[in-house]
Amino acid sequence: MAKKIGFFYLIVLFFVLVNSCQKEIQQKEAYRKGKITIGIDPSFLNVGSALVEVFKSSYPEAQVNFKPEVEDLVIADFIQGKITMAMVSRNLSEEEGKILFAKTRMRFISTQIACDAIVLVTSKESLIDSIRISDLKKAIEHSDNSYVFDGGNSSNFNTLVRKLQLNISEDYKITALNNADQVINYVYKNKSSIGIIGLNALSDTGDPKVKEYLNKIKIIPVINFDNQVINPSIPNLRSGLYPFTKRIFLLNSENSFLLGSSFSRFAGSQRGQLIVTRAGLQPYFLYERRVQIN
Repeated sequence: MAKKIGFFYLIVLFFVLVNSCQKEIQQKEAYRKGKITIGIDPSFLNVGSALVEVFKSSYPEAQVNFKPEVEDLVIADFIQGKITMAMVSRNLSEEEGKILFAKTRMRFISTQIACDAIVLVTSKESLIDSIRISDLKKAIEHSDNSYVFDGGNSSNFNTLVRKLQLNISEDYKITALNNADQVINYVYKNKSSIGIIGLNALSDTGDPKVKEYLNKIKIIPVINFDNQVINPSIPNLRSGLYPFTKRIFLLNSENSFLLGSSFSRFAGSQRGQLIVTRAGLQPYFLYERRVQIN
């Protein structure tokens, strides 16, 4: 009888160990396979897509999808627990973090991966060759409809409001289209208009689509309060001289090291930051370049 009981417990222990090992294997594999949806402001789709393409080449069983929405809606979905990952231009506020925790019992991790910028564009045939920041502020304050945004409550609109320190009322109205592509085509046809989009829409100059756009439109430099003419170049973004820079954050509220955490780590790695650089943006992490001489 004692032998039978001992044998029974050995079988139970065996299945417990097998089950434990299987769970451990699943946990180890969770970071490189599965499915995740990232809420993303449309102005970041170019760099986001470039990162995902290379990430999936390393982890072919990973399925990363984007849900493009204006930034305010992305953040609303994130703090309500509808998505566990977001790519936006700002961190959560303390109050937003509390709402997220109350809804999901999860805290979030924020990873800054790049520096983008708001740029002003117009037709190449336009006589506009620069704009003073003071004039831009007045125009936006007075809802000048010659200025066209790539979306209401988008990261570009929100960042510009913060940078210009504007007080926007609830009934404030702007002229906005659905995305940067529409804005670019609009200003090309309407020579007196100025589009407000993200640099990421035009930064990858090796892209045939971007080359086509740059044959139709031009980026307008801004004139600061010291009468300096400043272009949104990478050195000016890096130094902070260009006044309308915006950061790109990955927000993650997963309850373990899963696929989203793996993607965040990849985006901040040396390989991910090289992709950011190739996309024509300023990487957040700067890595020392090592050259081996034989």
